Amino acid sequence: MAKDMKTSIIFWLAVILSAVQLTIPVFFHLLDLQLRAIHVGLGISLAALVFPFSKKYQANKLTSMDILALIIIIAANINIYLKTLNIYMYPGSAGMLDLLLGIGLTIVILDTTRRAVGWAIPIIVIGLIFYAMFGDLFPGMWKLRGLSWDFVVNSIYYSPLGIYGSITAMSATFISLFIIFGSLLSAGGGGKTFIDIAFALTGRWRGGPAKAAIVASALFGSISGSAVANVAVTGNYTIPMMKKLGYPKDFAGAVEAIASTGGGITPPIMSIAAFMMAEFLSISYLKIIGYALIPCILYYTSIYAGVHFMTLRLGLVPMPEEEIPKWRDVLTFQRLACLIIPMVVLLGLIAIGRPLLTAGFYTCLTTIVLMLITDIPKKGFKETFKNLLLALEDGGTSLARIIPILVSVSILVNMVGITGIAPKISGLIMDVGGNNFIIALMIATVIPFLLGTSLPVVPTYVLSLSILAPPLLRLGADPVALHLFFIYWSLLGGVTPPTCTQAIVAAGISQGDWFKTGINAVKLGIVAFIMPFFFVWNPAFVGRGDPVDVAVCAVTGFLGAIFMGYGFFGHMNSKVNFIFRIAFFLGGVLLLFPNYLYSAVGLAVAIAMLIAQKAVTKKIKLEELSL
Repeated sequence: MAKDMKTSIIFWLAVILSAVQLTIPVFFHLLDLQLRAIHVGLGISLAALVFPFSKKYQANKLTSMDILALIIIIAANINIYLKTLNIYMYPGSAGMLDLLLGIGLTIVILDTTRRAVGWAIPIIVIGLIFYAMFGDLFPGMWKLRGLSWDFVVNSIYYSPLGIYGSITAMSATFISLFIIFGSLLSAGGGGKTFIDIAFALTGRWRGGPAKAAIVASALFGSISGSAVANVAVTGNYTIPMMKKLGYPKDFAGAVEAIASTGGGITPPIMSIAAFMMAEFLSISYLKIIGYALIPCILYYTSIYAGVHFMTLRLGLVPMPEEEIPKWRDVLTFQRLACLIIPMVVLLGLIAIGRPLLTAGFYTCLTTIVLMLITDIPKKGFKETFKNLLLALEDGGTSLARIIPILVSVSILVNMVGITGIAPKISGLIMDVGGNNFIIALMIATVIPFLLGTSLPVVPTYVLSLSILAPPLLRLGADPVALHLFFIYWSLLGGVTPPTCTQAIVAAGISQGDWFKTGINAVKLGIVAFIMPFFFVWNPAFVGRGDPVDVAVCAVTGFLGAIFMGYGFFGHMNSKVNFIFRIAFFLGGVLLLFPNYLYSAVGLAVAIAMLIAQKAVTKKIKLEELSL
């Protein structure tokens, strides 16, 4: 076969996957299992081609391993499509051929997930399958009556659970639509427009490029769905400019890494997590945005404060005027149409109660129409159509990266259910944590943090939720605050050494040390490591409480984030500088604490330190003048 045949197949399969996801869930009234079979068949097929079996295989050459995987995927999903009614009417009735296809498809899905994100999820799924079948070998509370292999395969494959469960249902509908929307938005110039808006907004301030990185990464990260992609897109603009202005390369990379990571908690899209929260909690999507707003503002306040104090410490100046984009060049219909109008359509349709699927479809359709309107007069029909195909291909390829993960997570959630392991883990957390809410929360951070080092936010969030939420809810956690807690801790592994993926990518662009970049990123985003405990403890942090409590939490949290930023990056030319920074940091933590007394103590400490710092600074200046 021609060497580039695989590349052509991937391109057109990605375009077809995007086109199918944009049309079939909306216009074709299929049974749920049939829609999911199409989604899994196309998505896993594309993923199997995009990610080579191993490094020794050429990425652009079709191999016998690829062909075998495609045959299994297609046959297994056609089988489900044709036997959908039988599965609904006679669950657990798989014949030998069905069971063999189920085993084959499960192996291919887990292997494709391994290729995409490593061994973490496949090992967990395989471990749970082993536990389901050989649970009678385990001691004590972990002992389980072993389930037969055909029961397990029936549950995984020949049912509306497992491979075709609720997580796959979300993937096959609104998740796919909004991932495609992100690709369409980028193709319409959204990424460059976000960056230009950020530089026009902050370029005239001291340390403009670093502050522009914060704004651009928050805007682009909200719709990109990938913190690593966010670093790669915005970082290639912002990091070189930060270095040019005088920021150390490790700090420049850290700003981009932590700011890009925050895209996963930035409304309105929140890396698809907001839509999943709305679905899980049966709460309006617009309410979810409102709940996420205060934590998001405090997160970026911490980063901005750290950048500002480092800028003052280094004595940096604003960007040169000629390098700052002009507002008249940015605020044009052609630049803004594909950004603003689709968002208005999305929020408007959701506000009037339309389903996420419908809102997502019309948002994508609006973006495509606007791309045609703005690009055809300038580029011509042929070039515009080519750009649209490339956007659909990018959307399909982005789906190929997430579909195997979500389908594997769907299998995992099913296995958690049939093994009954979740109540056992819940009991363990209750035993260790007892009635101490904070200790139970600290134990619960381990799984999302570790999984988040190698997995995207959405699967980490879903996995953590399915295993860890029940005991914490029994201890009295607010459901919304708990969901946000897991989302935050799913993000933080990506910037925390040693497995700090975003920091490593940013360090590659800045040519800095990845470990120092990761440490600086943690210091800049320190609020994100502390705040999740506080907003589960006091849901007023997420807007769930008395308006006065919400306002107080927001104001004291804002001040706390600033003082914590000074604690890490502030500086004055004095021997007591370190003591002052520690005091400011502790005052900031107390201000962030969702308790009036602690916040008052924190405010008193901060004010005392400000007065003392002013006196020390004045004394230093007088000593310098006397010399």
